[in-house]
Amino acid sequence: QVEHPITEMVSGVDLVEQMIRVAAGEELSPEIARLASEIKGWAFESRVYAEDPIRGFLPSTGCLHMYREPPSGEGTPVRVDTGITEGSEISMFYDPLICKLVTHSDTRQAAIDAMVDALDRYVIRGVGHNAN
Repeated sequence: QVEHPITEMVSGVDLVEQMIRVAAGEELSPEIARLASEIKGWAFESRVYAEDPIRGFLPSTGCLHMYREPPSGEGTPVRVDTGITEGSEISMFYDPLICKLVTHSDTRQAAIDAMVDALDRYVIRGVGHNAN
């Protein structure tokens, strides 16, 4: 599932873990059966790319001189799925995805507000990106 972080945030079930278990021959967890009846809150995902909006969203390559992920807010989880750190090189040979940023809250507006805050607090220096 491409957007599995959203489902995981509102359900509390690690879908990737469940897929690995099934692939290993284990039974599907009973947690999956309760997903539909126990969805909690709202979640949103923003994809942060090393694409320069000033240059028509062309990929931006180079070294991440500064990289600070946004902290979780008061009672509002912020999830950052990434494979990079400060000092990482963004190359022209790979997808320029920096991260998938996910927020979750009890209400739709609170989850949106958390996302806006998380994007505002994200610090990425060294390459152009779509989070500013």
